[in-house]
Amino acid sequence: MGQTQNWVASACSDDALDAPVFNPAGDGRSGTRFWMSGMLNEAVVHGFDARRPEGVAWKPEARQADVTVTGPARSLPLTLTRRLPLADREATGIRIDGETGLARHWLDNTAHVSG
Repeated sequence: MGQTQNWVASACSDDALDAPVFNPAGDGRSGTRFWMSGMLNEAVVHGFDARRPEGVAWKPEARQADVTVTGPARSLPLTLTRRLPLADREATGIRIDGETGLARHWLDNTAHVSG
């Protein structure tokens, strides 16, 4: 694990796991259990992805990306599933840092199946 994940894990002692902390999911987990699972998920989900001819390769490392796409939770999933335009920042709040053409290529060549 990286340094950030180690800090999160060490902050979650046995006593802290049951401490009352805000849990926006409201699903009965103590806030610390909710936040710890969220932080670990973020660390895993935001590993390094590389698009290769044979498919996507994921590596558990951090390095400068060729492109990043960020935005509000309401717009980002809709943009990544091509329900909102990638390039309309004013309407969506989506921000592209780096090679816009690479982001467009990723979207154009990545399957999205809903069901």
